[in-house]
Amino acid sequence: MKILSVVESMGLSQGGPPEVVRNNAKIINKEKIILSIMSLSSINILYLLKCFYKKKNEEKLIKFLQKFDIIHFHSLWSLKVIILSYFARQLAIKYIFVSHGCLDEWSINEGFFKKKLFVIFFLQNAIIKSSGFFFSTKDEYYEAKKNINFPDFFVIPNGSDLMTYNKVKKTNDNKVLKKIIFFGRIHKKKGIEILLEAIGRLPEKFFENFYFEITGPGEYKYIKKIKKIINDNFLSENVKLLDPITRENKIEYLKSADVFILPSYEEGDSIALKEVMALGLPVIISNQCRMPVVQEKGAGVVIETTADNIKKSLIKLESWDFKEMGSIARNIIETYFDNKICSQRLFKIYEDVYTGSHNSSDWIISNK
Repeated sequence: MKILSVVESMGLSQGGPPEVVRNNAKIINKEKIILSIMSLSSINILYLLKCFYKKKNEEKLIKFLQKFDIIHFHSLWSLKVIILSYFARQLAIKYIFVSHGCLDEWSINEGFFKKKLFVIFFLQNAIIKSSGFFFSTKDEYYEAKKNINFPDFFVIPNGSDLMTYNKVKKTNDNKVLKKIIFFGRIHKKKGIEILLEAIGRLPEKFFENFYFEITGPGEYKYIKKIKKIINDNFLSENVKLLDPITRENKIEYLKSADVFILPSYEEGDSIALKEVMALGLPVIISNQCRMPVVQEKGAGVVIETTADNIKKSLIKLESWDFKEMGSIARNIIETYFDNKICSQRLFKIYEDVYTGSHNSSDWIISNK
């Protein structure tokens, strides 16, 4: 079976989707599946449009797509995806979508009218004629269905590659100053601005034991805005805004941290969160991260995103047992989010899509 995973880009700026594809490829390519990757950023939209009226372009695209049994789209808000799904239907090639959190209420409201028109004229038809839709949580589906009708869908969480973090020991366990990190895409939906507001309210005594680092890819204008907030509010002594950490240096960097914080307003199924938990970091996360198990098991706290809630959670760090909570965090990933298990579940979905069956227990019939 040959799968084509279509992503916007495999670059750092795209956040979680490229990492999901990489993790899946590590496992799935060991099965009777060949997984190839197409980056939409490398394809000219004019080339795809010409496929409708230039025979040479059309033949080239058809020849390429016919190599695959299933196309897995990891991008939605793209005319390129609409064109590729159209040609897939003409060739009777099955395809599925995954939302990666881009259908939640917060994301939909960003450019609401433009997205609503895109849904009406393009996306709804492409989705309803697909062979299935992939959500990471049921909550994600319930939120998305407010704006879009779906075919049968399946729910599989994103996994974490435990082998990458296997037997990794944290550095500087006995250091005096503990590091709290935000590690992920620098985007306004991640709650970085309200995090900085909360940090500005902390008592001076807090910084005798803790400091913050913020790192990740993002748009230049927004990163510039975050820098200005830090400087204007005299936070630069206790908050460091770092350049994005490379994939090669990621593990070493995360090992140096003590706490991870993610106060997102909306979150699909955070890869960064699972990476740090796999490394044994306790966490402070918003309820929009959709991981109540963090607080239920004692790996951290889950809060509603307000400056006051963030401040209160940070002050309570003084009483945390970082080692014990970090061990629980690792155990949660091993139990619920091992990439081997999650990828095997996806493998079964691919088999079902290929054969036109619904044997996997992860399927949910859309009219139920």
